[in-house]
Amino acid sequence: MQFGHLGIALAIASLDPRPETFAVVTAAQFLPNADSLVIRAGWARPEFHGTWSHSLAFCVAVGAAAALLFGPWLGCLAFASIVAHVAADLPTDTGIPLLLPFNRRRFTLNLWKNTGYWGRAMYAGYYRQPWAWILECAVFAVVAWRYAVYLS
Repeated sequence: MQFGHLGIALAIASLDPRPETFAVVTAAQFLPNADSLVIRAGWARPEFHGTWSHSLAFCVAVGAAAALLFGPWLGCLAFASIVAHVAADLPTDTGIPLLLPFNRRRFTLNLWKNTGYWGRAMYAGYYRQPWAWILECAVFAVVAWRYAVYLS
């Protein structure tokens, strides 16, 4: 999921539409993909993407850190956001090692091909796949509904 991660952050932030909520939830939503910056810097191999930062242990650590820094409510929303990111990445054919460090098994729904973690080729390959459009349109439909409810 590419632009859908932004949609997920917007949907979760709509539960408490304040600027600080949006900032914390969006940061948590995109944090798992920060591992691609480590790869681009040459500090890790491409296989590093989607490993530790996509595990449930990482989700718990980020949620706990957010709760300590921003309070329990924003900590819970940050936790929900990062778990939603990991769940949104489950459809890729490479899978997600949810149980790291206890187990390296990768879980997948195998709905679309992994098209990489960086650049134009990643987006072009991803959006050529029907499931990408179906799921991302569903995410943005939820966002539109949440904000319509909020504004009414």
